[in-house]
Amino acid sequence: RVDGLIFNVIQCKMVSVKLLLTASILITSSLSANTQMLDYIYPGFITMYFSQVPTKEGYRFKQEEPNGSIREEIGVIMNPGTADEELVVMGMYTAYDENSDTETMTIYTADKNGYKTRVKVMKRGLSAKLLMSLAKGSK
Repeated sequence: RVDGLIFNVIQCKMVSVKLLLTASILITSSLSANTQMLDYIYPGFITMYFSQVPTKEGYRFKQEEPNGSIREEIGVIMNPGTADEELVVMGMYTAYDENSDTETMTIYTADKNGYKTRVKVMKRGLSAKLLMSLAKGSK
C-alpha cells in the first residue's frame, strides 16, 4: 500500500510538472506572437506620431499624440567650436484637457540664461458668439 501511495504521489507530481511545462510553453509562444505583432505595428505608430531629425546645427523633434496634443522642439548649437559654444533649445507643447475642453500651449526657450516660458490657455470649442453668427448666416 505504501509503495502504491508513493507511486501515485510521484505520478501526480509528474502530471503537475508536465502541465506547468506545457503552460509555460504556451505562454512563451503567445508572448512571442504578440511581440512579433508589436514589431509590425510599433514602427508605423512611431512614424505616425513621432519624428526626430538630427541636423548639422543640432536637432529637430516633433511628437503628436492621438488626442491632438503636440510637442515640437529645435535644438541649435550656437558658436560651435568656440569657448562660447552653447545649446539653445526652442520649442512648444500643447496639452488638451477633455473635461474643460481647453488646450494649454507653452512656448519655451532654454539657453545659458535659463528656461523661459510663455503660456496661453485656449478653448477648443467654438465660442457662443461664433455659433450665433453661423446660425444667423444659415437662415
